[in-house]
Amino acid sequence: MSSKLMRIVAAFLAVFALVSTVSAGRLMDVGQNKGYSPKLVERLRKRGTGHAKAKPQPVMERAAVTAGAPTATSPPSCGGNKCANAFNKQFTASLDNLESFCSSWTAAPTAAFSPTGTATWAANCVGTSTAASVQSAVASKVSSACSCFVPEPTSIPRGFRFLNKNTEPYQVKSLPLVNFDIGEMYSGLIPIDMDDPSRALFFVFQPTDGPPVDEVTIWLNGGPGCSSLEGFFQENGRFIWSWAQYEPMFNPYAWVNLTNVLWVEQPVGTGFSIGNVTATSEEEIAQDFADFFLNFQAIFGISKFKIYVTGESYAGRYVPYISAAMLDKKDTEHFDLSGALMYDPCIGSWDYVAEEVTAYPFIEANNNMIGLNASYLATLKELDKTCGFADFRDKYYKFPPAGVQPVAPDIPFESTCDINTLATYAAFKINPCFNSYELVTQCPIPADVKAAMHAPTQVSWSECTGPVFINNEDSSLDPIQHVLPQVIEATNRVLVSNADLDFVIITAGTLLSIQNMTWNGKLGFEKEPSTPTVITLPDLQYQQTFVDNGYSFDLEDPQGTMGINHYERGLMWAQTYLSGHMQPQFQPRSAYRHLQWVLGHIEEL
Repeated sequence: MSSKLMRIVAAFLAVFALVSTVSAGRLMDVGQNKGYSPKLVERLRKRGTGHAKAKPQPVMERAAVTAGAPTATSPPSCGGNKCANAFNKQFTASLDNLESFCSSWTAAPTAAFSPTGTATWAANCVGTSTAASVQSAVASKVSSACSCFVPEPTSIPRGFRFLNKNTEPYQVKSLPLVNFDIGEMYSGLIPIDMDDPSRALFFVFQPTDGPPVDEVTIWLNGGPGCSSLEGFFQENGRFIWSWAQYEPMFNPYAWVNLTNVLWVEQPVGTGFSIGNVTATSEEEIAQDFADFFLNFQAIFGISKFKIYVTGESYAGRYVPYISAAMLDKKDTEHFDLSGALMYDPCIGSWDYVAEEVTAYPFIEANNNMIGLNASYLATLKELDKTCGFADFRDKYYKFPPAGVQPVAPDIPFESTCDINTLATYAAFKINPCFNSYELVTQCPIPADVKAAMHAPTQVSWSECTGPVFINNEDSSLDPIQHVLPQVIEATNRVLVSNADLDFVIITAGTLLSIQNMTWNGKLGFEKEPSTPTVITLPDLQYQQTFVDNGYSFDLEDPQGTMGINHYERGLMWAQTYLSGHMQPQFQPRSAYRHLQWVLGHIEEL
């Protein structure tokens, strides 16, 4: 984010501390711990409530849950298979009079369902005094309802794939007060140069929950100087502890459902990473990252993996430069770049087109949430005209593009033309908890941890620190001028997305930047984006809450139209409805779908 906006949201960032100690908390049902695999979702969609057998991803051992009779709206989970929401649908469709059948279910917390144990399960469910014929009928229905969620035997060893003598010092076996299985996880510091441990980047690595894949998806937060642990704990990690959550929960849309994920605190000067800040440009930061990543691969025994680089905000500069540096290596054994993804990215002259040129239309369209009075709105509208923003939009917000845009002028923080800042300050007066990153959020609840994550105890962690550049200046060219087109042309698998409730990087501004970029021989998009993005993934996050409060099982399933997408010449555009700056946090189902496209699992959004 720009230094201007850093000052605007300084008070917000002070309370938006990343959770780095995970406290105690038993989940209502172990079934909520994990979501579907993409294949299982597709099969369920096609077959409805039929009984064709699907093959879910392998799962970890069942976590302990409190024994007791289920409620009428929350039937027992399918053993240790962590599919409660999906199981609810199957189970309800398969059993009549669910409440009377199962009100006495008292299976032990550690009990695991198996098709051969359904008679015992049924006896527990309906009571041992019930007629054997009824028990048999229940057992049959239970078996048919649950069998598709029971992992089948596999030849893959149950041991952790990446655990060896070199990685053992990095293994995270548990986190303080977390009483559920965190799975295979590693974190710590890896030097940029193995001969100089004084400069090192802090990472978290989680292999996929599903079948092994020879790929690594890298996640980077922005800033510059903001920690990627924000992404790990609050956006797309295996478990999350986000705003207003009093305890951690498994993330049903965790990216590790699909791929191996590596979160890295970079550049040097960010989070728990250590060393002297030496960078003056994105090229130097990218070289540091490439050296770190090569050492990471050597320690974890990784080679010939596909690499996907993803991130948000100022990572709109990190992602293209790091990706281009990998391409320049011409080393597919270690740097086989296969795609990239950027959310609400700092591309183009973002502090002009994405903060100022497009500010007034955004304010006018969203003033029911911002709350500015009519007279002040009229003042901003006049500034939009006199400062030249309205004319700029009229000339350059075109499909196909009207031509190359002029060099953007610098707007000082104190300028009367700084509409974004003026509106933000006015909004703070009305609502002290106003959040430019997500217009509809409430005040976050901060919480504050280190040893279990192998973090350096001498480092005082902060979510956004820095500077990460000498003199706090990034001397590199805007990525749309060379490196981002290079990545698009090399992979034909780059996704750029913007969230509609983001007042820091405005959606129309990101599109304006794309319209000023030439790739694969043409300037900008030929056609205005218009294809609806329909999210049909089941609601694995909130549906149980609806069920527990008396609503029907299908109230939140599917999600429906959640944005607009468009693909041209290797670049996928995705506009996301009802989301703020941190898209995997605010619209995880949409972000999950985006990742599926980047990984090549699907060809359309």
